[in-house]
Amino acid sequence: MNQLAQTRPRSVTEIIDASFRFYRARFGDLMVVSALLLVPPVLLSNLAPRRLGLPMLAVGGLMYLAGQGAIAILVAESVEQNKSLSAGVALRRIGRRWGNVVLVAIVSALLTTLGFLALVIPGFIALAWTATAVPSAAIEELSIWDALERSRALARGRVGHVLGTLSLVWLILAVLFFGLMFVITTVIMMGSTRSVLFVFALLMRLLQVPVFPLIGVVSTLLYYDLRVRSEGADVAAMIEALPVPPAEPA
Repeated sequence: MNQLAQTRPRSVTEIIDASFRFYRARFGDLMVVSALLLVPPVLLSNLAPRRLGLPMLAVGGLMYLAGQGAIAILVAESVEQNKSLSAGVALRRIGRRWGNVVLVAIVSALLTTLGFLALVIPGFIALAWTATAVPSAAIEELSIWDALERSRALARGRVGHVLGTLSLVWLILAVLFFGLMFVITTVIMMGSTRSVLFVFALLMRLLQVPVFPLIGVVSTLLYYDLRVRSEGADVAAMIEALPVPPAEPA
C-alpha cells in the first residue's frame, strides 16, 4: 500500500513527510503552476520602470494566493479521484473560483494580523482556525465566509495539531531559504555593487517558485487530515490515491 495512504489521523511529522513525498512525485506539475503564476510578475517588477514595481509586486501577491488554490486542486484530484491532474487543468479550474480563493486568503491574513495585534494569543488561534480556509474554498467551492467557517470547524479542538504542522513546515522552509540565500549571496558578491543588489533581489523573489508549492501541499493534506479526524474513515480511504516517486534503479 502507498505509504501516503493512512486510514487513521496522521501526526505532524507524518503530514510533513507525506507532503514532501507528494512534492517529489508531482514536482513537474507543481513547478509549472508556480512558475507560470510567480515568474512573470517578478521579472516585470524588476525590469519595469520603478513606478510600476509596486503594482507588479501586488499582482505577484495575488498570483501567489491563486496559486495556492491551484495547488489544492492538484492535490485534491489525486486524493479523491486517483488522477494525476495536469498543471494546465488545475489552473483552468482555479480560474472559475480564484476570486473567492484570493479573498479568503486575504481575510484570513487580516484576521490573523488583528489577532496578533490584539493580545498575540488570539493571533495563534486565528491562524489555526483559518489554516485550511484556502483549500476549503478551492476544493469545495465555498463562499468566503463558508470557507472560513469550514476551516474553523475542522480546527476546533485541534489548534495544537494545526499550529504544530504549520510551525514545522515554516521552520523547514526557513532553513532551506536562508541556506540558499547564503549560497547565492556568496556566489554573486564578486560582481559590482549595483549588479549584486539587482541579482540578489531578483533571485530572492525567484526562490519562491520552488518553495511556495510545498506550503499549498501541506495545507491541503492538513485539510484532509482534519477531515479524517472529524468525518471518519470514509474520507481517509481517499488518501490511498496519493502518488509516490518511481523507485530508483539499484
